[in-house]
Parts: sequence; structure tokens; C-alpha cells
Amino acid sequence: MTNSDLEHLNLLPINQVACLKLRMVEVSADPTLLAVFQLMKWGIDAGVPLTHRRTARELERLRRDSDAGKALAYLLENLPGGVAHLHKRLIRLKPRAAAQLLLEILDMRLKADPRNPYPGGDSAF
Repeated sequence: MTNSDLEHLNLLPINQVACLKLRMVEVSADPTLLAVFQLMKWGIDAGVPLTHRRTARELERLRRDSDAGKALAYLLENLPGGVAHLHKRLIRLKPRAAAQLLLEILDMRLKADPRNPYPGGDSAF
């Protein structure tokens, strides 16, 4: 993926909101990553509780995916209410709550993805 492709993806509303949330906590957006994944990682680092350790591992896998568009599509496909609804919800949330919501969406995606079985015993506790 070229820098131009990544720049284009970071101009999507979901990434613009994530970038805004990062600025609210005085974190500079990394131009080599999608802002939405950077916000999620910031949330983990800030202590957002995870249901499963696997969520953090899968976030790292998505962050490092050479096809950022595919990684973003994986996170956002078939969202209840759609991406526009998610965008509106994220705008109203504080950065930590926004990161938590995005991490919950990733957790939901992992549970629902038959290609990516989610072992029930992989608890973070």
C-alpha cells in the first residue's frame, strides 16, 4: 500500500474522528497507520479493559496488515446501524470511550468471523 493510499484512507470520516480523539489526548497521529487503529491501541495502553487477550493480538495484526483498506473493511463490515451510525456515536464519545467502542466492535467481529475462530477460554482475566 502506498503512502497516498494510506493518506486517502485516513481522510475517511471514521479515521478523521479517530484523529480528532487522538488530538484530544495530545497524541500525534502516525501517518504510517490508520488513525482508527492508532486510537484503539491508545485505548489499550490507557487501560481500556479487554474481554480477551486475543483482541489486542488481532489489533496488532490489523495495524501491521500491508493492505490497510482490507484491515479497515474487516473491522467495519456489516456493522449494526452501519458506518454512518458508528461515526455519529464516536463523535459524541470521549477518546477513551471511543477507543473502547472500537475495541468492542473488533471483539464482536472476531466472535462472528468463521474464518477466525474465537476460543472461549482465551479470557483476559
